[in-house]
Amino acid sequence: MRNPPSVTSLPRPVRAVLPAARARHRARALAAALLLPATLAGLALTGCSSSTGPDGTSAAPVRATRPAGPALPAVRNATDLSLAPRAAAGSGAAPTGLVTRDLVTGTGTRATATSTVRIQYSGVLWRNGDEFDSTWAGNGGQAVTFPLSGTIPGFGRGIDGMRVGGRREIAIPPALGYGPMGGQPPTILADDTLVFVVDLLAVAPASAGSGAGGAEGAQP
Repeated sequence: MRNPPSVTSLPRPVRAVLPAARARHRARALAAALLLPATLAGLALTGCSSSTGPDGTSAAPVRATRPAGPALPAVRNATDLSLAPRAAAGSGAAPTGLVTRDLVTGTGTRATATSTVRIQYSGVLWRNGDEFDSTWAGNGGQAVTFPLSGTIPGFGRGIDGMRVGGRREIAIPPALGYGPMGGQPPTILADDTLVFVVDLLAVAPASAGSGAGGAEGAQP
């Protein structure tokens, strides 16, 4: 098949009466040629900050975000200090470090990792949410008093900085919990992450030391 004659080879009268559609096509081609360098420059500047959607259109820029820490389990009765709290099972991989979250922020005396404290608490396993210890259920609903220096490392560190009147959720990894031997086999295993919800009711004066009150039941 022979190619149609080009626009420039046609006589002047024929070129003057080209269909309007042909003219619009040339205008669009010219506009595309002018816009292409600017488009390429814009892509070079944005680099990997944008992408193309499935339909071929430009997607919204992807913003860099700071990685979020592990989400702690939801807590039943989280902010009602008159009711026993209960953490649910964890979701996904357990945190490898100590993670805390204040459910209620206290305003009283601040505790340290070695303070003697009066507390209410409940403890569950991250992997299934099973409760293994609770003063609300296992101590007649009564608070206990003991020095944090005599507990597993993560328990005292998790309460460190907490103020009286507060309620805090604490996730403790095995390295700061019961270690490679586990705590209460077959309930607490060597690789179990523990989740406590602690109500801080009082902090004994520093001079009182470990002699300030006794605890009924086992300490964490």
